[in-house]
Amino acid sequence: MRILFTAYAVRTHFFSMVSLAHALDTAGHEVRVASQPELVPEITRAGLTAVPVGRDHQLWRVLRARHGDERWSALPPFDVADVPGELLSLGYLRAGYADVVPWWFRLVNEPLVDELVGLCRWWEPDLVVWEPGTFAGAVAARACGAAHGRLTWGVDFFGRVREQFVRLAAAESAADGSSGGNCGVPGGDPLGEWLGELAGRYGVGFDEELTTGQFTVDQLPEAFRLEADIGYVPMRFGVYNGVSVVPRWLWEAPVRPRVGFTLGLSAVERLAGYSVSVVEILKALAGLDVEVVAALSGAEGVRAELEGSGVGADRVRVEEFVPLAALAPTCAVMVHHGGFGTIGTTSLHAVPQLALAEEIDAPILARGLAAYGAGVDLPVAEATGARVAHEVRRMLTETSYAESARRLRADMLAMPTAADVVPALVRLTERHKAAA
Repeated sequence: MRILFTAYAVRTHFFSMVSLAHALDTAGHEVRVASQPELVPEITRAGLTAVPVGRDHQLWRVLRARHGDERWSALPPFDVADVPGELLSLGYLRAGYADVVPWWFRLVNEPLVDELVGLCRWWEPDLVVWEPGTFAGAVAARACGAAHGRLTWGVDFFGRVREQFVRLAAAESAADGSSGGNCGVPGGDPLGEWLGELAGRYGVGFDEELTTGQFTVDQLPEAFRLEADIGYVPMRFGVYNGVSVVPRWLWEAPVRPRVGFTLGLSAVERLAGYSVSVVEILKALAGLDVEVVAALSGAEGVRAELEGSGVGADRVRVEEFVPLAALAPTCAVMVHHGGFGTIGTTSLHAVPQLALAEEIDAPILARGLAAYGAGVDLPVAEATGARVAHEVRRMLTETSYAESARRLRADMLAMPTAADVVPALVRLTERHKAAA
């Protein structure tokens, strides 16, 4: 088969695609990855064939203009993705969509959709796999007659919120006896209206498959999955840290329990910076009988500040980058920002986790970790150095965290691998193409 992966240019979203793309390639299928030019070097460094389409989006510039140095942890309508359905308001969901569609979905999809459709009509893939915000992938698949499905990079808040929106809109329509407004939704459907217009440019009609795909490959264990009537294909999280070098010092077993500390890439590269006091937390952790390894952008400055306050490298090692897949197995606890890739990699090594979560679905993932018993969900507003050190000390001494972390790893290892999923994707592709 010919299989096209597509994602707007965000490397962490692309990283979640790499294991499945390699599995399909290894199985003998022809695989290409289409994205905006900015992402092409990351695609080729992963050993995959890149196809640049359109022009680079301006999402990060717009976010900085909108928010400046302010935090943007609440993102309606997706901030209520794990709220029980009976507590949701159609007005809140509709207003949330009206806000995010222009500055997010339109902004990242419009620059690539025309060339993506052209690519699909020329290359004629059998299957298009798209990340949940790249709705252009569904449009392009329909335009060329390909099957298509989503591949998640975290909690499927896209699918859950969309399902609840449609349910509430149908109930409102039945209650007032109307035939429905735009796209069949009384009062309007900002996502459906925009996506219907986008698809219409290429002779494609709108339906809900354009919002959630014909199926969804989900990399979370069932216990973390939001309740939704969506055709999920479970797949074990695939670890990919990008181009990496394992340093010599990681070969040596730590003398004291090791605590890993990382806050991801986006906070410094794309947004307003870290939302917690990094030096304060590291100084507090240095007061425990542990060895701390911190992987942080701007490591040199952090290292200098720690040394100036008397914290030596024997207590806290600060590096610009350490491959998490190599660091996590050496740690007794991992402190992090709650990102999907960090949680997935750490969980596969059965390490208890302290999540200082803030952005998009990270708080939902952190709550899932805490409910599972494999970690602690500590809101960033409460993440002082003293509180972080207290929670880490507790996780080191209470055995339940390590036991639950091992149970989580076992649940993840019981999921189908990317290679296991390949035959299922072939069957789904054949089914949906035959029904078209």
